[in-house]
Amino acid sequence: MIPKRQDELAKQLGKLVVDHLITLDSIQSKVINDASIQNMKIFVQAEVKKALSTEKSVTKLLDQLGMKNSSFTLDQRLQAFILGKYETWSEENRSKSLKDIVPSHIQQKALDSIPDLSRFIVKKGKEYFGSAEGKSRLEDMLDDFFKERGK
Repeated sequence: MIPKRQDELAKQLGKLVVDHLITLDSIQSKVINDASIQNMKIFVQAEVKKALSTEKSVTKLLDQLGMKNSSFTLDQRLQAFILGKYETWSEENRSKSLKDIVPSHIQQKALDSIPDLSRFIVKKGKEYFGSAEGKSRLEDMLDDFFKERGK
């Protein structure tokens, strides 16, 4: 009788095991308890210490964990994450003025920097237009101006 109904018996035994012996509660009681959590902490700490003390690259470590092409995947995920955050921030702040977005201490720092920035720009302008390249560029710009508007 068993060989004839072996498939049916296997299905019924599987159903019995899944429905009554291996339940979510029984798995949780075995896996999620103080001893298991402590053992998992010890294991993870040891693995992290091993990973930090190795000379292997992140890509090689992730490859060992079965995550092939991990650097490509990580780059994609990082780009998608950053882009998503930027788009969310941009959408939330699109209608706000710059004054509302930039913190006041940064605004004040920018205002305080204007004199130094002005001096820097003037200095660099003098250096550029005092150089051979700058003089040549200025001559070209003046020639173009007088050709177009000097008539």
